[in-house]
Amino acid sequence: MPDNQNSIDLSRRLLPGFIPYWRHRLCLSGLTAAGRPHSARFHLIRGRILLSIGQYDQAASDFRHALRLDWRDEQAILWLNKAKRAMQRAVDQTPRAQL
Repeated sequence: MPDNQNSIDLSRRLLPGFIPYWRHRLCLSGLTAAGRPHSARFHLIRGRILLSIGQYDQAASDFRHALRLDWRDEQAILWLNKAKRAMQRAVDQTPRAQL
């Protein structure tokens, strides 16, 4: 019985880090299928990945780059607005002592 308990304990410690890692890896594999690194779609997908892992400044930069490549891309506009709102929420939630 103790061996079974140890394996359950081990899986509880490993899974929380393992799942986001593979989710991130799967997103990156989709990124390589997105095309050339100088396409609007590439920057849109990479920006969404960066936004999902909390790198809001870099995500907004990618969305802006996608807009420079295709200024009519509605998805890039939508995601840029989401990144700006996420940055504002992060600033609002930061305690004043840390600013």
